[in-house]
Amino acid sequence: MTDARYDGMFGYDGMYGTDDTFGGRISLARDALAFSLEDAARLIDVDAQMLRHWENDRCAPPANQLTVLAGVLQVSLSWLMTGRGRGPDWHDLTEVPPLAPGRVTRPLPVLRY
Repeated sequence: MTDARYDGMFGYDGMYGTDDTFGGRISLARDALAFSLEDAARLIDVDAQMLRHWENDRCAPPANQLTVLAGVLQVSLSWLMTGRGRGPDWHDLTEVPPLAPGRVTRPLPVLRY
């Protein structure tokens, strides 16, 4: 029996978060590497607009681009396609950076309805 939420190439539907789609995983991996959209597109050798379409799940890359995409984003092809496998490396982002000097913190306002 197949999971009704699974839609083949693009992974699970959006109810589990934006990174649970094919495009969401592209965006997540690109963010983990701190690549701008333009920088990543240049490395993949596609137009930035095309990469934006891939990230927004408007279209999918051709099969011959998938391995290049996974290599540039430093993730496994399996993770890129399904969300299972070696994903982005977030080890450098596990600690919250200290506040910038002079930055004032204040409590968030409480919204009442």
